[in-house]
Amino acid sequence: MNILQNGLDWLSRQQNQFASSRVTYFRNEKELYVNAVLGRTSYEIVDENGFRIANHAIDFLIRSDELKLIPQIGDTILAENIIYEVIDLGDGCWRWSDPHSITRRIHTSIYKEK
Repeated sequence: MNILQNGLDWLSRQQNQFASSRVTYFRNEKELYVNAVLGRTSYEIVDENGFRIANHAIDFLIRSDELKLIPQIGDTILAENIIYEVIDLGDGCWRWSDPHSITRRIHTSIYKEK
C-alpha cells in the first residue's frame, strides 16, 4: 500500500466508526448487517419531450470488506425503518468512492416505509 491508499483506508475506517449507521442489506433471502455512511448523488435525465428533470439518489457508502457481494439493481437496504431499493443511474447502480476500491457508493431510492 502507498501512503495515499493508507490515508484513504484510515479515513474510511474513521467514517465507518464515527459517522455510520448499522443497516441491513438484502438480496433475495440473504440478509447482511453492515455499517453505511449516507450520501447523495444529484443527476439529470431528459424525458421523451426533451425536458431536463433533476433528481437525486440516496447513496449508501459501504466498505467493500464489509459488503463482500457486488450490489445489483433490485437489492434493498433497510435503514431506520425505511426500505431503499438499489437503482441504476444510467452508468450503473454503484461506483467506487475512492481510487483504491475501499468503499462502494451504492445508489438507491426510497422504496417504502416499513
